[in-house]
Amino acid sequence: MKLPGSLRARLTLAALLAVAVGGLIAGVILTAAVERDGRRTADKELRQQAAEIVRGRPEGRFGGGRRREPLLAGSGSFVQVAAGDEVIARDGDVPEGAPAPPEEEGFETIDIDGRSWRSLTLRIGPEARLQVLSSLENVDARVASTRRLILLIGLFALALTGLAAWLFSTLAVRPLARLQEGAARVGGAEDLNTPLPDEGPDEVRSLAGALNAMLARLQASTAATRRFAADAGHELRTPLTSLRANLDTLERNPGLPEEQRAALLRESAAEQDRIVHLLDGLQALARGEAANALPRESVELGDLVDAAVYAARRRHPGVAFALRESGEGSVHGWPNGLRLIVDNLLENASLHGGGRVDVDLERTDGGWLLRVADDGPGIPESERERLLEPFARGRGTTAPGTGLGLAIVTQQVALHGGTLRLTDSPLGGLAVEVRL
Repeated sequence: MKLPGSLRARLTLAALLAVAVGGLIAGVILTAAVERDGRRTADKELRQQAAEIVRGRPEGRFGGGRRREPLLAGSGSFVQVAAGDEVIARDGDVPEGAPAPPEEEGFETIDIDGRSWRSLTLRIGPEARLQVLSSLENVDARVASTRRLILLIGLFALALTGLAAWLFSTLAVRPLARLQEGAARVGGAEDLNTPLPDEGPDEVRSLAGALNAMLARLQASTAATRRFAADAGHELRTPLTSLRANLDTLERNPGLPEEQRAALLRESAAEQDRIVHLLDGLQALARGEAANALPRESVELGDLVDAAVYAARRRHPGVAFALRESGEGSVHGWPNGLRLIVDNLLENASLHGGGRVDVDLERTDGGWLLRVADDGPGIPESERERLLEPFARGRGTTAPGTGLGLAIVTQQVALHGGTLRLTDSPLGGLAVEVRL
């Protein structure tokens, strides 16, 4: 069965089903009780009639020629006596097709010509059996009347319940309707700052709170995306403008001296490299956003740091790298993301340091500590938090870079469940500590 789409209709249907099931169970129990009480009353009357018959007519006086017993005539009951397999006497309202008394003593319900009778059989001698029967027509009529009454009351209760459930469910879902109206108003990013109504039952308030928290995160993400796009556009515009200016100069001055031409070409190549590095950083950030869906594996962190330091020495032959490692073990993570952490820390230290970089990797309780320290001018403590954002660079820095290195490191450390801290370096510059 397909459920209705409306929550109000579902609540009403649930209330109707509950009342219907409860009414059905109560009706069955009530009709069974009425039928049981009717049969108990009939059994009691049969015992009394049997006792009166036995006291008033001893076994030897039962015979086919006797007149009908006035007590039984027209009362919806009859009595019969059998000796062996032969019925020797009958009295009362004897129906057609009445069977002979059974061999077993006690009460039972039998059917004669489609009518129910309650029977009591007693032995009144070595061979004689007395059977007293009473019609259950009144009991069956009372049960049928009770059943009809229950059905009528049940239908009225269902109608009343349906109406009440529809009205009350309308009141109950009204906070949800207001919540839906508020959510519908959030049609664009400019509406994300409008909170949804936080009222109604606890469940609705909890849902509204969760949705408002989601909207706040979405608003922050949208603002960060806009700021990121603006910063990326600004960072790309500068080298592209310079590159275009150099190309225009070369085009307008075909007779430019070779030395000046070579200088413009070197400057254009440098700007092109800057654009490539910037795009690489943006691509790394984009990959990091999807890193949770990438396969993870156990990575030997010592081997990864060794390879990264070796590559950094080749990129920066004028920088002295010192590597100290203690402990063995692996980290469960995305290998490329872990390599991005080490590569960007080494690159930042090489570009902004004074020519020396110390790399320490040590095993700690429950994880690893990676520290990359340089001997550069360092970063004031008040500016360190800002440097973790994309495109943020230290004030007064002249070293080349895109401002994405620490942002990439921050992203990957968070994706691997680690922590990042900027502190003073023993060499006098900046030290970056990553705990995994």
